[in-house]
Amino acid sequence: MFDQKSILISLTIFIIISFSFLAILEKKQHQIKDNWFLYFENIEDTSPNFIIENYSKTGNFTWEIFINDSKVKEDSAQVLNNSKKNVNIDKPLGVKSIKIVVSYSKDKQEIYKNLE
Repeated sequence: MFDQKSILISLTIFIIISFSFLAILEKKQHQIKDNWFLYFENIEDTSPNFIIENYSKTGNFTWEIFINDSKVKEDSAQVLNNSKKNVNIDKPLGVKSIKIVVSYSKDKQEIYKNLE
């Protein structure tokens, strides 16, 4: 009887320690520091509007629009720390796909979308 109790207590302590350790690791992975994200506002429609989500220092993001590997527009936007910036673009007529390149500091991200 004593062996069953000690095994049960040991197993319970082991499970509690394991869950605590996993919770700490998961919390560390979910902390977003010094990073930014680029994505389309709605991936299912044909709108080229996109969003810059900033978790780094407040900064000036430069974005460029390419159609058929030719730059057609360039602009910049300031995005505050822990905030998003929606960038609305007029949909070009007769264009099948678009590439958007956003630069911040030394980082550069690209997204592509078929507009058909």
